[in-house]
Amino acid sequence: MSSPWIVDLRVAALLLCGIVSCSPQDSSLSLIVQRDSAGMEIIEATRPLWGESSLWSIDPDPLVDLTVSGTGTSHEFFRVRGLRQRPDGSLVLADRASRQLRHYSPEGEFLGALGGPGEGPGEFSDIQQIEFVADTVFALDSGGRVTVVGPDMELVRTFTLPFSVHEIHSPGDGTLLGESLMDPGPVEIANRMIRPPIVLGRFDLEGIRIDSIGEWPGREFYSFAFEDYSGSRPPLFGRDAEIATLGPRVFFGSSDLMQVEELDLAGNIVRILRVPGYDLALASAEVAAEREAYLDVDLPPGVTLHPLIRRSIEALPSPVTRPAFVQMLVDPAGAVWLELYRGLSEMDRPQEWLVLDIGGIWLGTVKAPDRFSLTDITLDAVLGVWHDELDVEHPQVLRLTRGEP
Repeated sequence: MSSPWIVDLRVAALLLCGIVSCSPQDSSLSLIVQRDSAGMEIIEATRPLWGESSLWSIDPDPLVDLTVSGTGTSHEFFRVRGLRQRPDGSLVLADRASRQLRHYSPEGEFLGALGGPGEGPGEFSDIQQIEFVADTVFALDSGGRVTVVGPDMELVRTFTLPFSVHEIHSPGDGTLLGESLMDPGPVEIANRMIRPPIVLGRFDLEGIRIDSIGEWPGREFYSFAFEDYSGSRPPLFGRDAEIATLGPRVFFGSSDLMQVEELDLAGNIVRILRVPGYDLALASAEVAAEREAYLDVDLPPGVTLHPLIRRSIEALPSPVTRPAFVQMLVDPAGAVWLELYRGLSEMDRPQEWLVLDIGGIWLGTVKAPDRFSLTDITLDAVLGVWHDELDVEHPQVLRLTRGEP
């Protein structure tokens, strides 16, 4: 059951939709179309509320920059993963180079760290992600190993999740959700696209499996076999699955479409939010540029790309549509943020996020500052990592302004 504040926000969003869609200038086209299918709500967003101008904005001048808020190795970062904000406003991140979890005050003062290279208690091999359960950190290491860290960065316990869990989520009910990409087994037919399923399992906070919530198409890869060379590689504009949570609400989206399914913890689909007809068409020039980016590998001087690797890239199929999105975040107000897909050849563009509010209204698109990647969103800020001109990493907190229509 949704909490009262979520219900109130949903009602407010639907009322807003009614007010806007009934205004004289928009009377010919409602913002959303609501349907019902066997008790499941389907909300189709027909157009963005904001039009071509975004009413929400991200200020590029940081409120906090952890690279400049102090000195020494505690303020030097490389391969940062998962900058997050605790309920008290303090900041926690994983630095994959030092294999540490680090804790900072809301103003950016270094408060402590846990970790270092290794496989013993309080050590990490390759930190993949951090997740909060209240103010306790659950850090996912390679191999499904989870390290539980208390508010003062003290080691609580470790356990290992089964089934090759590669991402975890907290639904706020004393359990963990874990994503596993299933092994497709032997691939009998080579030179084709493969998309193994992703399974979302439910575990207690000691890592014991409770049940499974669902299974969906996961990440695409291309299986190839030549006379003397075989393997698999990411395809051009490959599709994937994204999962996010807000309390007991689970959001799943396959990047085939601009669509998100909302589920309960039993795996039942409660709502579907979609933008039908969203343009995902790819031009042949875009596909050619993407293939060239795959071939343009940064190699040492005098070294060329192996002919078999080149052949495997040249054999990749040419898609006619791009994935809709590559990342999904849900903010505390229940708005769903979908990062629009960028191919390898398009990474010089800033991140853009399509936003659906809690009522399913397509608000519009929010653009991130150049060279900034979001990791988390609060009501009035976004957290992420900015790369400067020398490619130095700056974990930052930026102001988010939510303008009113």
